[in-house]
Amino acid sequence: MCGISGILRFNGDVGDFRTRITKMTASLAHRGPDAWGIYTGRDIALGHARLSIVDIAAGHQPMDTSEFVISYNGEVYNYIELREELEKEGMVFTTRSDTEVVIKAYQAWGENAFPKFNGQFALLLWDKKNRRLIAARDRYGVRPLFVTRWQGAWYFASEMKAFDSLPGFSRDYDIQHLFEHGLLWNTIGSDTVYKGIRTVEPGTVEIYVNEAQPSVHRYYSLGCMPQDPPVSFAEAQEELRDMLRDAVRLRLRSDVPVGMYLSGGIDSSVLALLTSQVMKERFKSFSVTFGDSDFDESAYQNEMVAFIKSEHHATRIDYDSISDNFLETIRHTERPLFRTAPVPLFLLSELVRENNIKVVITGEASDEILFGYDSYKELKMLQFWARSPRSAIRPLLIKRLYPHLRHYADAKAYGLMKLYYEDFLDSHANALVGLNIRIRNNTALASAFNKEHAVKYSQDDLIGKMTATYPAGFGDWTLLQQNQHLEMATLLDGYLLSSQGDRMSLGHGIEGRFPYLDHRLVERTFSWPDAYKLNGFSQKHILRSAFRGRIPDSITDRAKLPYQAPDLRAFIRNGEPVPLVRQHLSPERIREYGIFDERYVARFLRRFSERPPDKVGYRDNMTLVFMLSAQIARYWAKNPLQTSLDERLRTVDITQQDTEGDHGDAHRQRH
Repeated sequence: MCGISGILRFNGDVGDFRTRITKMTASLAHRGPDAWGIYTGRDIALGHARLSIVDIAAGHQPMDTSEFVISYNGEVYNYIELREELEKEGMVFTTRSDTEVVIKAYQAWGENAFPKFNGQFALLLWDKKNRRLIAARDRYGVRPLFVTRWQGAWYFASEMKAFDSLPGFSRDYDIQHLFEHGLLWNTIGSDTVYKGIRTVEPGTVEIYVNEAQPSVHRYYSLGCMPQDPPVSFAEAQEELRDMLRDAVRLRLRSDVPVGMYLSGGIDSSVLALLTSQVMKERFKSFSVTFGDSDFDESAYQNEMVAFIKSEHHATRIDYDSISDNFLETIRHTERPLFRTAPVPLFLLSELVRENNIKVVITGEASDEILFGYDSYKELKMLQFWARSPRSAIRPLLIKRLYPHLRHYADAKAYGLMKLYYEDFLDSHANALVGLNIRIRNNTALASAFNKEHAVKYSQDDLIGKMTATYPAGFGDWTLLQQNQHLEMATLLDGYLLSSQGDRMSLGHGIEGRFPYLDHRLVERTFSWPDAYKLNGFSQKHILRSAFRGRIPDSITDRAKLPYQAPDLRAFIRNGEPVPLVRQHLSPERIREYGIFDERYVARFLRRFSERPPDKVGYRDNMTLVFMLSAQIARYWAKNPLQTSLDERLRTVDITQQDTEGDHGDAHRQRH
């Protein structure tokens, strides 16, 4: 993986392109600590911080050919097959890198190249002849790409902190988008929580040909690939095993060793099994363990390690680990969090780097595509209950939703739970589907904002904005399929793959690879009957069935335990906030930033002197983490780190000095 940056200004004063692109690239050096390079031309500047994975000797970037220049972050795993196809069409290659394959694929097929890519990427491709910039992202948004327009130029970067180096630029919150982020754990469409900064959406290509807004083309939407009729459950299990094995095989392509994240759950355990079968040699595995037994899964991790015989390494997390590293974690997430789960992953990537591993296989997205989230169970229960809303029997399913949570089975609590879920009987099938419950839980955040912002929740406005993003055919899908799209468009893209994936691993120069996001697997499983994935309340049913007897039964049969880390317990000690909380939620800092209501924050913090953290509910946990991380993200935007590049690692430095109509290399200078 890498960090990419770009500046585009047509027919204007390019001024200090070279200085600006170097500073932007320096702010991304943690993403690519192995090498860096820049390219500057009449209208364009591209920067690249490289994490060397494939063709280490010759795959330097920005990569310059007679027709194109590219700065590319990611991997196209099927590059070997694509290269063979392109060579049959007469293309000649000078490197072994997938970067050159991406260039030649676009040269041969144009925008039709992107649907052929099996991978995770964000790229900036400058077309010299036609003087246009192509910006594109992978189907599911694994790799980020942000855009802003400032002082007559377009700026692009893998992370928004790169824009902080621009003279006079200020990364300020859009408060309504910040609240939207609080409701959904992400903003909708291309919006971000910051004014004037947007993201290139997953599965899209943007073409910049003049000063106007770019043309945007979507090359992928969930459910867009025609599928054969559903197979039998037994055949589907075999298909799932084959598809996962091939997804792992492709993601093991690397010129450096590949490791494995092992959580102790079924998702990573299946991938660990398949990795051991494909590699046929011992590899390194990595886990997070917790001093707090409520979060620790080390017993299952150790059982799987013994089963696959990996060389295992673990990092142990205690309350101090969370509070001491939260500040730096938010510098990388660049936006608010709702739980502390990213912090252990940030520390885990540091452990991976210390063990000389650059690439890890990890299990994200199984919950989205195989119905592993609670929202699927709640939606199924509501759908069944709504068919007979007066039934006294059907709502009893509430007691079976969460067997590991005692209060769900408690007779007194059941009445309150029944009233709570009953409220969703008339709305569960609206355009927000399974998001209704998450949004309801999060609307209380409106009270935390400074009253001057007049923040309020409007379901109609949110539905209107969300509906505009839905793909063709959305209305014809089952409710659970609709929920899958929404989970992937909100929680997966903007939170898990970002704050827990890309930013945490690349904070220490580690590339995460996600076999469950092989688009062939996503599309095929999407077409299967809902019951294959959620059988009764058995989540990821087909995955458990397909690998029962192939990994330890204790793992296939265990109840799902969401990955979590201590929140309030890390920030409130003996009834008092830790120094980090006192600093960033102090009355002075609250007044300075003006995001939240000073009196609300003071009242909120006082309640913890009366109640221990383990007696506080989900909503208060989330509210504290949200407010604290929003304040810290604002702090980093106002106080960016000054970073520099190691001149010894500069591998590309090209200045293209051309004139109108001259698109060759005659005036190119390499420094």
